[in-house]
Amino acid sequence: MKNKIKAFLLVATLFVAMNVSVMAEGNYVVGDITFSNLKELPSDFLETKLPVKTGDSYSNKSLSDIYLALKELGYVSNVNIYPKISEGKVNLVIEVDEVNGALNLAKQAESKQDYSKKTEFVVTSVEITGAKNASDYISKIPIKVGEYFVPQDVINGSKALFDTGYFESVEPKVERKADNTISVNYVVVENPVVSKVEISGQTLYTEEELKKALGIKEGEVLNGNLLDPQKNGIIKKYNDAGYSLARIENINVGKDGKIVLDLTEGIITEITYSKINPKKEGERRSTSNSNLRTQNYLFERVQKLQEGQVYNKENIEGTIRELYRTGLFTSIEPTIRSVDSDANARVVDFLVEERPTASINGSISYGTSVGIVGGIKFSDTNFLGKGQEATFNVEMSNKGNKTVEIGLFDSWIKGTDRLQGGWTVYWRESKDEDATGSDLMKVRKTGTRLTLGKGLNDKIYVRTALRYENVKETEADNDIRERYNLVAITPSIIYDSRNNSFNPQSGIYSTASYEFGELISDPRSYSQVELDLRGYHRTFFKDANVMAYRAVWGYTGKDTPESLRFSVGGAESIRGYDSGEFDGYNKFHLSIENRTQINKYMQIVGFFDMGNAWQTSTKLPDRNSANQFKDLKKGVGIGLRLNTPVGPLRFDYGWPLDPITPGGEKESGKFYFSFGQTF
Repeated sequence: MKNKIKAFLLVATLFVAMNVSVMAEGNYVVGDITFSNLKELPSDFLETKLPVKTGDSYSNKSLSDIYLALKELGYVSNVNIYPKISEGKVNLVIEVDEVNGALNLAKQAESKQDYSKKTEFVVTSVEITGAKNASDYISKIPIKVGEYFVPQDVINGSKALFDTGYFESVEPKVERKADNTISVNYVVVENPVVSKVEISGQTLYTEEELKKALGIKEGEVLNGNLLDPQKNGIIKKYNDAGYSLARIENINVGKDGKIVLDLTEGIITEITYSKINPKKEGERRSTSNSNLRTQNYLFERVQKLQEGQVYNKENIEGTIRELYRTGLFTSIEPTIRSVDSDANARVVDFLVEERPTASINGSISYGTSVGIVGGIKFSDTNFLGKGQEATFNVEMSNKGNKTVEIGLFDSWIKGTDRLQGGWTVYWRESKDEDATGSDLMKVRKTGTRLTLGKGLNDKIYVRTALRYENVKETEADNDIRERYNLVAITPSIIYDSRNNSFNPQSGIYSTASYEFGELISDPRSYSQVELDLRGYHRTFFKDANVMAYRAVWGYTGKDTPESLRFSVGGAESIRGYDSGEFDGYNKFHLSIENRTQINKYMQIVGFFDMGNAWQTSTKLPDRNSANQFKDLKKGVGIGLRLNTPVGPLRFDYGWPLDPITPGGEKESGKFYFSFGQTF
């Protein structure tokens, strides 16, 4: 409005300055006022709305006053004013653009304005006829004895009485007397006295509980407001408990005061899962004719709602939450529909968009300690649609490091009470080209691992892994240092409250494991302890920005073989350093990441890593350095996460903040390429 006024005043000022500048030199009055372009509105009616009349003194301000007065009417969309000087007068031609239905709008405005005006009549009495306790309602009527009569107050009084809920009808009667006074009488028909309340259709609450929630008492005049299907106490009771589909289908109030309510609670008769196409820019989502890859039993075992239950929004939310936690889905949208043949029946449809879980990736990377590494990896976290994790991985480097691994793990075996199981077969060879003399140069491992576990609930799991391994350790002078068969058992406990195992935004993931092993050919035993704690939380940007933390600590007992030393550094622990740059019998590393989601396919990450592994030259654990976290190495960097049709890709670049050896020079930054989140 202010901008329009400024624009108008500027135009008016320029008009006056250029064409009627002589007005400033003499006194002018307003001459004839005429209207043009009228279609519905009478010109004499509009003239009554003008702040300027024929014969009034004219000034430049007259134009803006007329413009504003007409624009504020509500039934005029635009105004143009053309002043013309003739014989000491300024004649005005006003061009008006009307809105649709301008005449009706004008009549309504005038009628309302007339009703709201005070009259010269004084109110001498205000009464209510037909109510047993009329005095209880007089205060709700805005019209008062001794005040001047305002017609709108009578109308407002009728509404106020009807809104109390106690009257079937309210009819105001206004009587004008000879002495110019007014008496007002509201003739009302009171609702019947409640004789009985009957409620049918409920299963979750007793009839007495619902009567109490309704608030209608037998023997009292019915308050109709308590029967409002959207606001009454019964519906509120259901909604407060999460039963948001309950509704009153029918209300019958008899002349004898008997009230009958028919209730539907919303019984789930069917639950379906449908595949939904990914949403494209400017398009609506639509269901696909193809079937979901994920098998039905994976949905059913995490469902918090069941057929035959009353619909509860908490069960819907719980189901969605558990489905997201599997990490198999990117979108889950519930819809609820009624069934024409049964007013109480509800069908719940979940529209699901599956995350691409299967990927086949070839990769080439480089690190100064491991050289050029090439490999091919197949992975699927929803193998055959059963929620199983399948992996096949082959990697080789020009410095002699090789890995071949195949495995399958089922985090919830079908038809069991959260039993878990899996296996892995592997062949690994690592080589240190810098080794000389009697230094350990090459370690070759061939082994298999079986894992069994059980979920105690949806967050706590216990597992035991049994591993058999054949190990050959070779020194740089090609002498065999050790060759042995190893059997190890590793019990562990896992706590997982993450909201999404694939890309968590909140929750905690922690593991504690203890490994006890026995070397068969060279009888001796060893032990290892490892703790891994991860946490996630959203920031003030909500889902678009997440802080992620990880701390890992490992400890070995005496007689631990050199091939089982911990190794840190590289893409999974301390970025900015080569993979496995630091090894030892004890370890600690910490990572902090800030993850910013740019869109559905891209995420930017900033990170800080810190840690080390410790040992002495005699190959015994360096407990003192480990316990004091001596000489922790630090690195910072940035990364990119891409969600592609062939799986999630991770690109990181880290800068080391410390030299590898105390007093040495820091190395340059390093690039890392891998799959999925770091943790």
